[in-house]
Amino acid sequence: MMDFVRNAVKEILIMQRKSIQAGAIEQKVSRTAFGFGDAAQSLGLHPDTLRRKAAAGELKTIRIGRRVLIPASEMQRILAEGLR
Repeated sequence: MMDFVRNAVKEILIMQRKSIQAGAIEQKVSRTAFGFGDAAQSLGLHPDTLRRKAAAGELKTIRIGRRVLIPASEMQRILAEGLR
């Protein structure tokens, strides 16, 4: 019986953690565009992974001066569909 309770508590904690992470990502997506570092941190990826995808044309980017940014719409697509 204790194992059942222990496993149920673990599942609840995991679900709460995922909910908190999803909420944090949704708050960050309210921005217009993200640098590679911020986008990677929000998605749990390495910035170089995003840079490689952008160089291969698999990730939409915008250039503002010398900065290359990932639009919020592309971040939402990645969250919904995953990174190709």
